Amino acid sequence: MAIAEHFDVFLSHNSKDKLTVIQLAEALKARGYEVRVFFSKPGEAEHAHEYMGMAPNSTTKSGGRVKAAIVIGGDGTLRGVAQWAIDSAFPTEEAMCASGELANLPYPLLIVPMGTANLMGKHLGVHWSDENIGEEVAEALEAGKVQQLDVARTNGGIFLLMAGVGFDAWVVHELDRIRDGPIDYTKYIMPAVKAMTEYQFPTLEVMVDGKKVFKKARALALVGNIREYGTGFAILPQARPDDQLLDVCVMPCSSPKDLIKLVLSAAAGEHVQQEGVVYVKGRQVRIESTTPVPVQVDGEPAGQTPVEIDLLPCRIPFIVPPGRI
Repeated sequence: MAIAEHFDVFLSHNSKDKLTVIQLAEALKARGYEVRVFFSKPGEAEHAHEYMGMAPNSTTKSGGRVKAAIVIGGDGTLRGVAQWAIDSAFPTEEAMCASGELANLPYPLLIVPMGTANLMGKHLGVHWSDENIGEEVAEALEAGKVQQLDVARTNGGIFLLMAGVGFDAWVVHELDRIRDGPIDYTKYIMPAVKAMTEYQFPTLEVMVDGKKVFKKARALALVGNIREYGTGFAILPQARPDDQLLDVCVMPCSSPKDLIKLVLSAAAGEHVQQEGVVYVKGRQVRIESTTPVPVQVDGEPAGQTPVEIDLLPCRIPFIVPPGRI
């Protein structure tokens, strides 16, 4: 018996994804699902509705409702699709706040990680086998086990994972400037080496919920929703993805030597205890600087300081594997 539900498969415009998309789409169709597939590049996925003609509460040919969106790609693709889903479901912030409670998307997202860092996949414990990806994803959809994730907004867009201001963002901006195709971890080497010689470690000033928590000093700042960073370190050890709070860590750093010490202490889980480090939680964050400092969001360039980051009154539900603890 056909199931009256509709699954939209989102994928990045990358040839290495195509076999996975075909395998996954065929497996879902074999179970009686309707599947609509389209291609999007990171940064273009927010225009998905233009390609699909789909609204969040649209019906399928069989009369069912859209139940889930499957995102195949990296963290950048995921952020683009999440941005589109939020904009489509809540055209204005007033619409988001209409119920007086935290708003939820009308359907969850399910991710098939195929990027470089895949931070969200690691955080959610998502790993699909190459041989049985279709069956495993279908089982997860049917089990419907969901984890909620808070959403923040900064510099005109959303972020789901972490925003960085300073050295790491400089590296991300430089990589974006010189990249000429898909990236892997080795592509970060040259931008990082260049940053060690050229980055000037400007001063930052940080305010959280209207209170100045870090006065002007040379530093790096991270604001996030999850514990893990691209290095795998728990850079925000107290972060929870669904507590409606942002974790803010500001670390004094004025030279490459200081940076190396910070990285080593972070690897050991001791960076929060270092002298001068500020670690606080809040809902609104503003970071200023005497000169423009690069900002990165979820591993992608996101302008420069000053930057304002605030939580949105909504969460995104993610479907996770049924066996995940």
